[in-house]
Amino acid sequence: MRLSYQKRILLTAIIMVTALVLVMAALWFPLVKRDVKIMDAIFVIDITDSMNVKDVELDGKKVSRLEWSKEFARRTLLEMPCGAHAGLAIFSEARSLILMNPVEVCSSYHDLTQMLEQFNPYMAWARSSEVSKAVYTAIRQAKKIDPKPTIVMFTDGHESPPINPTLFPKFAGTPGEIHGILVGVGGDELLPIPKTNDKGVIEGVWGVNEVMHEDVYASMRADKDVNPNKPRTEHLSSQKKSHLATLANRVGFAFVSSPKDPLDLVDTIRDESNTREQTIDYDLYAWFSGAALLLILLVFLPYRWFVRIDD
Repeated sequence: MRLSYQKRILLTAIIMVTALVLVMAALWFPLVKRDVKIMDAIFVIDITDSMNVKDVELDGKKVSRLEWSKEFARRTLLEMPCGAHAGLAIFSEARSLILMNPVEVCSSYHDLTQMLEQFNPYMAWARSSEVSKAVYTAIRQAKKIDPKPTIVMFTDGHESPPINPTLFPKFAGTPGEIHGILVGVGGDELLPIPKTNDKGVIEGVWGVNEVMHEDVYASMRADKDVNPNKPRTEHLSSQKKSHLATLANRVGFAFVSSPKDPLDLVDTIRDESNTREQTIDYDLYAWFSGAALLLILLVFLPYRWFVRIDD
């Protein structure tokens, strides 16, 4: 098809007017009612000392497990559909503490990410790390929220003091009553655990004689099959995949180790959650503005890419 100069001018004018109409629609078009399946979640971030180990990769750079967890949680929030609700919590010692109840992710994304960015080691109120008990407290707190959220806990699974496998902390609830996902963080290699002071500042690493290497109370009650030659490695840390899988099974959670794509985690949250139908006000701004931008870009592309032109 041939296109004369006059027709090119007319076509450009039509495209620009259409783009202007789309921009106006993006600014003033009313919100559209839309029924969507939404989910509610509480993101729990482990802030204990072992989470300061730098053995995970983020955008080609080695970062701490805590930094990776915060960034992956932020990207997961970004991928959650509008209408979904998310809250934030931290875990230290043997307790999970909810800092923000679930709020709508799109309208409150800035608030969620600002809160998430503040999660740092200095917020820890004790140096111990009892992951199992922290999961149990998160479940108890989730029961008090309506609708009940799915728990998404980022942790390396490092228990300090360690627990005796024959005397696992008792879970008083009903497995599966509260849905959840344990997200394993960290590598497989045992690495020194950074030691933080009461202000959260890292001061060296934990020494072999500075930590407990067995649960003394549990050992006294367990069968006399404790191995005295067991390696003393509790001052070192890796992702405790087996322990996290066992814990997840006890409480009826799913377990995901080192996820690569936030979209995959969103899919897992959706699969594990009791989704509910909700009518939301859907903003078509992105669609209108995107179409307007595409038309404007077409104006600046050579016409010969699309049609034959007359000089």
